[in-house]
Amino acid sequence: MTPGAGLTRRGAFGLLAAGALAGCGLGADSTVRPGLKVDGEPPVPLNRIPNRPDEGATPEQIILGFLHAGATSGERLDITRSYLTDALARGWIPDSRTVIYGGTEPKVTRVQGKPDTYRTKVHVRATIDTEGRYTVAPHNLWEIFEFTMTTVDGEWRIDQLEEGFGRVLQEQEVGFIFRDYPVHYPAIGWNSLVVDQRWFPQDQLATRLVRAQLGRVPDYLEDAVSTDTGARLVVDAVPVRDGVARVDLDSESVADAATVRKQLAAQLVATLMSLPAVTEVVITLSGNELDLGLTEPLTTPEQLGFVDRAQTSTPVVMARRGTKLVRVGDRLASASEQHMRTADSTFEPIPETSTRLALRIDGKEVAAVDRTGRELVRYNEDGTHTDVPTFAADMCHPCYDYGGVLWVGGSGLGREAGHRLWAINATVDPTDEDAAEPQYIPTPWLGSRLVQAAVISPEGSRIAVISEQIPRAGSTLEVAGVVRRANGLPTKTSPQSFRVGASLVEMTEAVWVDQTTLAVIGRKDKQTVLQPYLVHVGGQVEPMTERPGAVSITTTGDDKDVVLTSAGGRVFQRSGGRWQELTALTGVVTAGK
Repeated sequence: MTPGAGLTRRGAFGLLAAGALAGCGLGADSTVRPGLKVDGEPPVPLNRIPNRPDEGATPEQIILGFLHAGATSGERLDITRSYLTDALARGWIPDSRTVIYGGTEPKVTRVQGKPDTYRTKVHVRATIDTEGRYTVAPHNLWEIFEFTMTTVDGEWRIDQLEEGFGRVLQEQEVGFIFRDYPVHYPAIGWNSLVVDQRWFPQDQLATRLVRAQLGRVPDYLEDAVSTDTGARLVVDAVPVRDGVARVDLDSESVADAATVRKQLAAQLVATLMSLPAVTEVVITLSGNELDLGLTEPLTTPEQLGFVDRAQTSTPVVMARRGTKLVRVGDRLASASEQHMRTADSTFEPIPETSTRLALRIDGKEVAAVDRTGRELVRYNEDGTHTDVPTFAADMCHPCYDYGGVLWVGGSGLGREAGHRLWAINATVDPTDEDAAEPQYIPTPWLGSRLVQAAVISPEGSRIAVISEQIPRAGSTLEVAGVVRRANGLPTKTSPQSFRVGASLVEMTEAVWVDQTTLAVIGRKDKQTVLQPYLVHVGGQVEPMTERPGAVSITTTGDDKDVVLTSAGGRVFQRSGGRWQELTALTGVVTAGK
């Protein structure tokens, strides 16, 4: 996620939170307070303080009051616990699973046949698990929660919660507690970090982030990234003073290998520097400074040899008019009809029936799938082309990754029957049939579903796949790690995937617009036409300005530069809150997208 995108989403949550104050009966503390605490976290948004239980409140009022009072963190949770019996208050872990619901305030009803037991039902919009992972819920998911009540000194209190109950929050309340932050893992085989976005309460943030960073590799990134799983803090705290976050690791818990230590340091600095209060990171081993061979303060993973490819290169962009591809800059609007007619192209004419194009990262090769979905052709900038022997039907848009591998999904034919995803080494001579043969990539989480779109993330260690069960039963968007050999060629994906964007019931195309965000063409339940959306991996689904009729999607930069193409060859680029039509073009292809 780019910093700007993160701030935008956080700002939106803050506005929602402000609107919720009036509707939930909870006040805001106007006391003037000092600056950041020693742990370096910003104050809780609007300094929200929950109400205590009213004297003589009914069981229904106590339950609703407890749910609303859960929209806080830190010391204010003592007020939330006042709705519980003492025994339950000691055992309740608020940072257990959080359920986020939409709609109006839920009704609380008494359960027949169960003494002093009450129930509420909510329409689930998302969940946040104990590791801080935000998962959007399918559109039709409901959950029921039961509460057992008892009286304490004549006042009703909650005596029993369901196992693992943490918080149940309205969508508008989430911003009172949670913000999203990146956790980082070194990609195996690449000198880059892979982002896993997490959501955390706003108290003890530096400590929370380091705890998460020292945890296990996420299941959906297994074998694609690495981490020092043994490393642990000497004391479970990461103080931040004068902008310096100090991480003291147990020297016996950290691997001896210098490479592993540098990777761990890069992870910690990348993660902690996402906090506005942190300007420098100091890492020690049982009180002794970790030797990283640096003389300057540790402020960025680039100091340790890691690169952010999205920031180090400008993608090659080509505009299409009819059968002609012309290299242009990222300002597509400047490509006039006259320029498209007169400019030279290094590629031979590409048939208009070949509508699904991909461009290699260096801009020197184009892959094209025709309308039948059975023919894949590789065009070289020297004016030649190579027909890839037929191996699949229903092929989706192809995609090149950073290392020069060409990916495509489809339905295998002949000896490839039952296969769904392939990779082609596009760095070798395309006429060498053995070296350039499509290689099946196992995807155990895909099952028998058919691939509608498959796109590789900017750093090359994750793949996002839109798939559909046949007969038609809705779309699924999943992200999984890409496992590679030492030479960078992929061998398989991680055994499990992470489902995102589940509130979209149908999707057809996708493109990565930054490290944690996909732009997709899809629709929600009850929508009749497909529209563009931003799907945050480990976050929300965000609608873009409506533009129906799109059949392909790409970007010349980030989410602000999304480009849509209709079935009739009309091209639109995102421009603020509208779509600008580029009448001189019939298509756009961006390298590595």
